[in-house]
Amino acid sequence: MRRAIALVACSAVSAVLAAAAVAGPSGSLPPTWHVHDCTATSCVLPHAAVGFFPTVLGESVATYLQDPAACPDATDKAFLGGGQPPTTDGTEQNQPLREGVCMTSMTIIHLKSIAPDQPPPAGWTFLSVAGGVATYYSLTSA
Repeated sequence: MRRAIALVACSAVSAVLAAAAVAGPSGSLPPTWHVHDCTATSCVLPHAAVGFFPTVLGESVATYLQDPAACPDATDKAFLGGGQPPTTDGTEQNQPLREGVCMTSMTIIHLKSIAPDQPPPAGWTFLSVAGGVATYYSLTSA
C-alpha cells in the first residue's frame, strides 16, 4: 500500500513539474492553472495578484514578473488530508488546513497553513498569520 501511495505521489509531482515547464513566461498555462502576474487592483483568471511571491523569492516585483509563479487551481485540496485539526490529541493533530505548490521556472514554492497554535513545520519559513491560520513556505529548486 505504501509503495502504491509513493508511486501516485511521484506521478503527481512529475505531472505538476511538467505542467510548470509549459507554464513558463512564453508558454501557455494548462487549463486548470493560474499565474500570479497581476499588479492591477482587478485581476481576471487565469491571472492572479502578485501577492507575497516577490518577497518569498527575495526579488523586486519587476524581476519577479519576468518569471512569475504558476499554480494549479485548488479544486483537489480536499484530498490533501487538511481540514481543521481535531480537538483531541489524535494522530491527525497537525493536519494542514491548506497546502500546495506554486512554481517559477527555477523554484518550487511549497505552501502550508496550519492553526496558529500548532508547532511550525520543521525547516519551513514563517510567512504570515491571516484568516485565523499561520502560513509557512519552503523553497526548492525546480
